[in-house]
Amino acid sequence: MTSDNTVYTTPMEVRFADTDANGHVFFANYLTFFDTAFLKYLEHIDCGFDWFTQNGINFYYVEATAQYKAAVAFGDLLNVEVTVSRIGKTSFDTEFKAFFKGPENKLAATGRIVSVVVDNSSETPVEVPTRFRAAVGL
Repeated sequence: MTSDNTVYTTPMEVRFADTDANGHVFFANYLTFFDTAFLKYLEHIDCGFDWFTQNGINFYYVEATAQYKAAVAFGDLLNVEVTVSRIGKTSFDTEFKAFFKGPENKLAATGRIVSVVVDNSSETPVEVPTRFRAAVGL
């Protein structure tokens, strides 16, 4: 299990289906990129989605934001960075940065997702698991 909160980076290729009539990534699809990167991050720290559900818990996204810094188009390659920036009693914040892959490493978008950990049966908030806290290093 990883026990530090260094930035995790995963590559993404923009599909045609990710774009809109203007030929740019449809704004809501950045949240899909962030979700995909976060799930890969969870696997990286040995706290994958399956680990949550096997332990009778889940996490719900309760707030999501994205800021667009540059137009991204079909075929562009991105590196999406993931960092858990805050852990509270029952919630945690995850920050994202999407950069164009290449020597310039130009910033394409940033974002944040707030998650609440819940009991699978009752769907009520529960404490963030100790294992997750330790894996993230916060």
